[in-house]
Amino acid sequence: MEYSQALAYLDSLIDREKTPKPKYPDSLDKFRNFLKAIGNPHKNLKGFLIAGTKGKGSTVYFIDEICRALGYSTGRYTSPHLVSYRERIKINGKNISKKIFASLMGELSALEGKRSVFEILTAAAFLLFNRKGVDYPIFEVGLGGRLDTTNVIDPLVSIITPISIDHTNVLGDTVEKIAAEKAGILREDGINISAPQLPSVRKILEHKVNGNIKFIENCEVVSVSEKGTIFKFNGDKIHIGLVGRHQAMNASVAISSCREAGIPIEIKKIEKPLSRTNFPGRFQIVKKRPWIVLDGAHNVDSIRVLKEAILDVFGRSVLLVFSCLSNKDINGMLCEIKPIVKRIYPTTVFSPRSIKIEEIICNSEKAGIKAIDKIENPIEALRKAISDATKDDVILVTGSFYLLGDILQKLPWK
Repeated sequence: MEYSQALAYLDSLIDREKTPKPKYPDSLDKFRNFLKAIGNPHKNLKGFLIAGTKGKGSTVYFIDEICRALGYSTGRYTSPHLVSYRERIKINGKNISKKIFASLMGELSALEGKRSVFEILTAAAFLLFNRKGVDYPIFEVGLGGRLDTTNVIDPLVSIITPISIDHTNVLGDTVEKIAAEKAGILREDGINISAPQLPSVRKILEHKVNGNIKFIENCEVVSVSEKGTIFKFNGDKIHIGLVGRHQAMNASVAISSCREAGIPIEIKKIEKPLSRTNFPGRFQIVKKRPWIVLDGAHNVDSIRVLKEAILDVFGRSVLLVFSCLSNKDINGMLCEIKPIVKRIYPTTVFSPRSIKIEEIICNSEKAGIKAIDKIENPIEALRKAISDATKDDVILVTGSFYLLGDILQKLPWK
């Protein structure tokens, strides 16, 4: 199979764009049967499994950086991607090649039965990580936890990042219901690590594993700037390249998880790789004067920490290029970010699930944010913001990873 054929195959499986409500399986039995047909490659994988509402991708990223800095090989599986499906499956920090990707898709497409895109990509990651014999496979849960396809592995360490409200149409309409789904990745007889949680969430996680879970809370932020974040953790002063107080906690959870896994960590050996980290879509500064920041925040809580990071780094209001998917709490997100917005440039994402611009304008008015005329094309919306900006202005692009992917594929100043 050629690479173009592999992409066409995945496109043929996509049905999530055609309906607002994602399909959620009743069990993992069918997926386990599918894996059995390809030799159960997941059963040889002992690594890290990460669930949560926000911070999953960054935590995966930090674990990967730490392991490789100490000489271990890694396989990283994350979602969604920004530009290419190949971003989702990495070996030693690098996207898999088009040739390998096409080969895996060809192998899996030959099997009977229709699968979801996520099932196929998860199975591909299992196959590749098993064949490569990576020391530490690292998996980011796609949705929820209990019934996510990644949850078929027997993890060395199960990790829960901060839990809040998101995907309510699938996981439940309260943080407690959502926590119960995400707690499904925990193992009573395994190693379980969690970021700080709300008291009600903490109780659910503890109950799931009879108290066998360690909460990481002793992280002290020293400073946040455009160059990254400095924090103290267990007596060590650490500099990471990612921006934001929340990233200090994500890094602390990653360090603790590696230590609990038995990986001997010397801060001096991991500090340089962590300090130069630049994770696309996480407070990614792509241009200066005017400043342009891309961030994948797509729920109220992630918008809140993004707002704090903007104030920590720039201390001033932004020109906001915004869009999101139709199932998101747009009113909550815009009300949360309102204090730092001069004006908003409403746009769309290239997906049938994109929210309508009229809804963005309506909710902007409710939140008290001045909206510029609607611009359907996100690149044109960014161009308009750039033309309106002074050299000292900050342009923030946020609301959806899909929006960031659209922007990154064709940056208007390239």
